[in-house]
Amino acid sequence: MINIFKLYAVWDGVVSWKTYFSSLPMFILLLTAIVLIALVIERMIFYWRRTRVDINAVVRGVISYLQQGDIDGALSYLGSIDSPIHNVLRVGVQNAHIEPEDVERLMYSRLLNEKDRLTARLTAISVISVLAPLLGLFGTVDGLIHAFHEIAVTGSGGAEVVGEGISSSLVATWSGLIVAVIAVIAFNAFNRTVDTITSRIEAAIHELVVVLKELQHAEEG
Repeated sequence: MINIFKLYAVWDGVVSWKTYFSSLPMFILLLTAIVLIALVIERMIFYWRRTRVDINAVVRGVISYLQQGDIDGALSYLGSIDSPIHNVLRVGVQNAHIEPEDVERLMYSRLLNEKDRLTARLTAISVISVLAPLLGLFGTVDGLIHAFHEIAVTGSGGAEVVGEGISSSLVATWSGLIVAVIAVIAFNAFNRTVDTITSRIEAAIHELVVVLKELQHAEEG
């Protein structure tokens, strides 16, 4: 049976949890992995709460209020939930009396603010994706230096001594790569989610602007 993760060193006791506390790079890498897990869980919950909002339903509801001339009802409806689509459209409804082109600019300005909220902490995940392999390599080099230093000082060596030191050191690189892979996957998945939410809100902005133009023309007529 092929073991794609090559955890033989962990299984046979050469490497244990103490390995991650035996050197500063390994300890930092462990803390980095914990921070990454916390960031990924927090972002998953954050995006889940915002993607479960039916944007099309929100737009239809707002348009229905506007067609009835109920601005206060539309504002009350949009103020019930703190989500990007609600916040962006609320700006549009609050300024429905001005030129539609100006309303569109205001909503896009609000969309930029909402996008900042959506992309929060993604920079940290991106940094971890770059930092983790370097920490792993640092841990490997540090471990190898320590292993060969012990051989030079004690004058004893052999396959058993060298093998144990190298195996323990290479776990640092392995750990760093695993953390980096998780960070890269999470970063790209979250970026894709942000792009999807943003594009749907942009479509909603255009739709609301068209409706506002029609309503203003009807009032003028």
